[in-house]
Amino acid sequence: MKLVSFFNSDFLSIYVKKLLIYFSAFLILSLYFILTVFILPSEFLMTEQLVPEPSFTAILSETNIALGDSFNLDIVSVNNGDYADIHIVSVAFPDLSRIDDVAKITTYDFTLSPSYIYVDEEIGSNYSGGVETTLAQYPSIEAMSRPLKPDVQTHFDLLITPQELGVFNIYVKSIGIPHTSDLSHYPYSGFLDHQNEYVSVYSVSVNP
Repeated sequence: MKLVSFFNSDFLSIYVKKLLIYFSAFLILSLYFILTVFILPSEFLMTEQLVPEPSFTAILSETNIALGDSFNLDIVSVNNGDYADIHIVSVAFPDLSRIDDVAKITTYDFTLSPSYIYVDEEIGSNYSGGVETTLAQYPSIEAMSRPLKPDVQTHFDLLITPQELGVFNIYVKSIGIPHTSDLSHYPYSGFLDHQNEYVSVYSVSVNP
């Protein structure tokens, strides 16, 4: 009888330990489920969103030139808001089908290499970060820094030599990513380009 009692006691001890282990595991999983489903999402929603606020100044060296002459477009951009994961300045040429030797970069201090966009290339639109797309109707050059902290200036200068008479137009815009508000692009209003995004228009008259 003593031997049987000993085995029963030992068996009960192991059984209780297993129950405690199972109960602890169940409790941990339950707490994890409650945290991930109910508590943490609300905490994330309460976290303030970052709002980059890009802006730029663009200066033309000339507004009237003779055919064959060149002019400079000097752009200084800055992020006036929160930390930007990506900071973009785009310079587009709506009167061209190809850039070729018309525009040459003379100053560039963005962290990533410039990206050349060609006609009929698929590009993002409506400030969607690529979720919505369209086809480029004219060429452009995109300067990009990743990341860009607040109050850091970047420079993007071009030497431009038009090859035809008439008015030579240039579209300039800047976008901060994440694009979390209407302040995350510049300009805020005005003329819409082929991406349905606002641009500042700069024009130079090319004379005989």
